Amino acid sequence: MSSRLHITLATTALALMFSANPVTARAQQKLVTADQAQIVNTVSTIFTAALTDDVAKFNSVIASDFYICDGGVRFNGDAIMALIKAQNAAGKRYEWNVTEPDVHINGITAWIAYVNQGTSPTPPAP
Repeated sequence: MSSRLHITLATTALALMFSANPVTARAQQKLVTADQAQIVNTVSTIFTAALTDDVAKFNSVIASDFYICDGGVRFNGDAIMALIKAQNAAGKRYEWNVTEPDVHINGITAWIAYVNQGTSPTPPAP
């Protein structure tokens, strides 16, 4: 599989922005192929780029028509990184992880479903 492969991500646990579980874990399921590991690594790179406000890293692994849905809202790459950068600037740091990946590859298209386990800021007490 080409490293420049445009990857379509379809996630079942996409409510990652503001509802991550406070558990840190890495991929728990053994992957069977190097191609499947590449898909998991791509999603992990997206998460790392978001955590560190690294737009160049983020853009290096997404397709030009990338989008993500969160909370019923569709965001393109620029919009989601702007939102994440604003959250990071406000001191809200999120850590996301791909666990229990279910990776599928068909020709030049790949998709992944996974459980997102990570950390999110604790809201202030009322």
